[in-house]
Amino acid sequence: MVYFSKRATIFFVLLVILSNKLHAEEILTHIEKPNIEEPFPWLTGPLLTPSGHVVPEGHWNIEPYEFVNTLYGVYNHRWHAHAIPHNVYSASTQLPIKYGLGHRLDFAFTPAFSWNHTHGASHWVLNDMGFGLDVQILDDKKETWWPSIKLALLGTFPFGKFQHLEADGKRTDIGGTGSWLPTIRLVMSQIYWWGGHIFFAARMNWQHTFPTPVHVRGFNTYGGGRHTCGKVYPGQILVGQFGFELTLSQRWALAGDVQYQHINKTRFKGQKGTTEGVPNTVGPPSSDQWSLAPAIEYDWNAYVGIIAGVWFTIAARNSPQFANAVVAINIYK
Repeated sequence: MVYFSKRATIFFVLLVILSNKLHAEEILTHIEKPNIEEPFPWLTGPLLTPSGHVVPEGHWNIEPYEFVNTLYGVYNHRWHAHAIPHNVYSASTQLPIKYGLGHRLDFAFTPAFSWNHTHGASHWVLNDMGFGLDVQILDDKKETWWPSIKLALLGTFPFGKFQHLEADGKRTDIGGTGSWLPTIRLVMSQIYWWGGHIFFAARMNWQHTFPTPVHVRGFNTYGGGRHTCGKVYPGQILVGQFGFELTLSQRWALAGDVQYQHINKTRFKGQKGTTEGVPNTVGPPSSDQWSLAPAIEYDWNAYVGIIAGVWFTIAARNSPQFANAVVAINIYK
């Protein structure tokens, strides 16, 4: 009995020492190799470049925009900017609304209206309303190099006024183009985690628009005047965008966009007519435009955030010189 109790005591002591050693090694292992989980970034997206993800099924994404724009010059065919006699001002409200229809599909529409003013003439106008379908082609995943890719088929309901403009309205009563503007868009996006709450989100968008022909009379969006009557063939439009976001903390982030736009020459068939003895012109020449849109954003949580910035031209050909103040609130539910 005495011999057995001694062996039991020795075994118990060895067991305690071994368990303490294993526990110490487990603690040391956790200290040397901590299990750090990647936080979830709160982001609204940059001002211009769209996301490469569709809205999940049954969810909404609503992002009202307010643009306050000034046209203060025009670039000629040699990329030189010249001032215009009177600046053109506008305040435009846009309400992009997206709804997830399925696992890889969402639907979007964008009601819009604006107020235009220049040199004593002003008008409130209803703008054309955009709509479209987004289809998820590829999903990005953690620890993979490929981005998410989304294909979009877009169009525009031509609700805005585009012809029979007032002769003395100085074109402030223009609300739209009269074209359905069918567009195909390819978007890519990816998020990179740099540690802590620092993320870099990159987006790229390429889209091509094939405007439908428009019948016009009188003063219209494309020019014209008295006795103008015919058919306008708006030039095709190519847009390339690169957007990014860099988080400074869970709530604050910097954002920016670089945009290039090319528009082909607009053609016209019909009677141009004359206004007070001067021949009317219809349709602008081809144009190119480069612009930037830096911004800063603040997110209250993962579902609501606000972004504000400016959007302005830096170089162009046969295109207006503009500057915008932009603010948007992103709401996901």
